Amino acid sequence: MPSSVEPARPAGHHTPGPPGPAPATPPVGDGSRVIPFGRRTTRTSRGHRTPQPPQPERTAAPDSPQQRLALDVEAWFIAHQATLTDEAAAHVYRTTLDFLQLMLTSSHAEERLSPDEYQHLTGMMQVLRDAPDAL
Repeated sequence: MPSSVEPARPAGHHTPGPPGPAPATPPVGDGSRVIPFGRRTTRTSRGHRTPQPPQPERTAAPDSPQQRLALDVEAWFIAHQATLTDEAAAHVYRTTLDFLQLMLTSSHAEERLSPDEYQHLTGMMQVLRDAPDAL
């Protein structure tokens, strides 16, 4: 029996494809319409809002460059059988970046890096250093 939200199809009409709900965008010229129900409402039938579970707090915006970088760094660590969510690994990671920052500072002091290069690389190092906090 067809759903009440789907229009009745003419007799003998067969839709190719797997059984299940009709696609959200019907073929052109078919004449049928499908109402997508992709989002769940947050209101009850009486118009009151249904309670929503609290969302976990994040230290970085979901799609911020910092969050994406943190996920990339974590993926690199996971590929090497480690994780930045482990405090010991995060500590070694930050210690290594601190040493690299010292090298940048020394190179800048010896005028091997221009002020713009130094500022750019130092900014990158800070974002990398904050990666464990963004996970």
